[in-house]
Amino acid sequence: MNNKKTKVLFWIETFQIHFGIAKSIIENYDCELYALIACSQKQKVFYDTQKLIKFKKSWNLRDNVNLKNHKLDMENLKFFENNFSINLQKIIYGDRFFYKYNNYYKFTDEEILSILEQELNFYNHVLDECNPDYVVMRSPEFQDIELFYAICKAKNIKILVLSSTRLGNRWKISSDIDAPIFLDSNEKNLEIKSFENLQTSGKQYSELHDLFLHSQKSSISEKFNVIKSLFSTLNESNINNYRDLGKTPLKAFLVRLKLLLRSFFREQFLKKNAQTTISGKQPYAYFPLHFEPERTILRNGENFTDQISVIKNISQSLPVEMNLLVKEHNAMKLFGWRSLDFYKKILEMPKVKLIHPSVSNNEIIQNSSLITTIAGSTAIEALFYKKPSIVFGEINCSKLSCVFKIKNLKDLPEIVKKCLCTDVDLVELNQYVNSLLKTSFSCNVQNLTTTASHIFGIGGFLDNHPFSEKQMEDFLKKFKQEFDLLALEHIKKIKSI
Repeated sequence: MNNKKTKVLFWIETFQIHFGIAKSIIENYDCELYALIACSQKQKVFYDTQKLIKFKKSWNLRDNVNLKNHKLDMENLKFFENNFSINLQKIIYGDRFFYKYNNYYKFTDEEILSILEQELNFYNHVLDECNPDYVVMRSPEFQDIELFYAICKAKNIKILVLSSTRLGNRWKISSDIDAPIFLDSNEKNLEIKSFENLQTSGKQYSELHDLFLHSQKSSISEKFNVIKSLFSTLNESNINNYRDLGKTPLKAFLVRLKLLLRSFFREQFLKKNAQTTISGKQPYAYFPLHFEPERTILRNGENFTDQISVIKNISQSLPVEMNLLVKEHNAMKLFGWRSLDFYKKILEMPKVKLIHPSVSNNEIIQNSSLITTIAGSTAIEALFYKKPSIVFGEINCSKLSCVFKIKNLKDLPEIVKKCLCTDVDLVELNQYVNSLLKTSFSCNVQNLTTTASHIFGIGGFLDNHPFSEKQMEDFLKKFKQEFDLLALEHIKKIKSI
């Protein structure tokens, strides 16, 4: 008889909810828990002393990466890339702090490669020592967790990633993020709902997303506490995360002040130059701008991350009678909107109309001829309004016959013609929705994450803010029902595999 316990390794971070999931799993499933913790020096005190979860062993990522004094071994890095088939350059370019979006620090090539080499050495050591049956983690976003995800895959370790289906408030646990849903054409007793009945499912995700954005607004007291905390948490001796390099209290304050001023002037520009009404005189295609920086565009977008270039290529591929409507993402306000130069480039393009972020997404979709997106949820929403889509990156609805994935830009004009002549198949849509419902569950994960960011990071501003065991304990008790549900879904997944 085999009495060996299942070994589960958790990736744990402050704003995320996997510490709570781990606690509920160990209370409901007989297994060995391990933890790979990515936290700041100030938060390390909690993880080193907490008695809420008894991990078999835990490791702290930040203790094992020297940000300043590490001699790069290029041969070792090449060994990892070749033997584990990890595209390191792709991971570098997909990280917002290594490329394009860092307001505080300019990394040298050697610094970037040194950080990656140390992380790979560390992950390889942890995985060899622990030899987990399963790794439980959030959806990869920054390079450190993306690299961990990649090496786990290369070692054929079963990965359980909690991610949104982008269909209402439904979530799934799987090893692949945004993998296409395969339709079961032989499904028996499938209840065929009308487009109108299915529209509720399509609307829910955007409505919940709007609520999430509203919840990100911080109170005056939170903003004051952020400023106060900057002076106790941001100093050279406390910085152990590559994302904090170059940050000082003064610089962080000035960057924030600049963002607020920039946001005001750019918002005035949008009010003056972006359209707030949709004309029904000419047919149009719709391209909703992606929020930047985010995983959807940096990772899923692959070779199509330059939105200006994508917009130009879409516009010049449309029939002459059609306009292209480009709507700004309302969440960009959190980042001070985009540069005026970005908006001006859109305004300069013939037959391209810049749409104000206040305009209803659903209204634009309903009156459009086709939807175009790099890898956004608008392609999913469009299905419920009988609108075909063109996508440039991986998305879970790309197996439907009305969704066309672009692999080569030279094919775009011909695919536009095909897309315009294609209807959304109601049976396919029902199969797609039914498949998602069968492989997902309902849980308000966004509320959990938002609450965690307000408790442990002062509104999500500081991921190096210290917190107590009492704060964590109260948080876990308040949301025990949600954490037990998430744990149960993970346990079901483990048992099914």
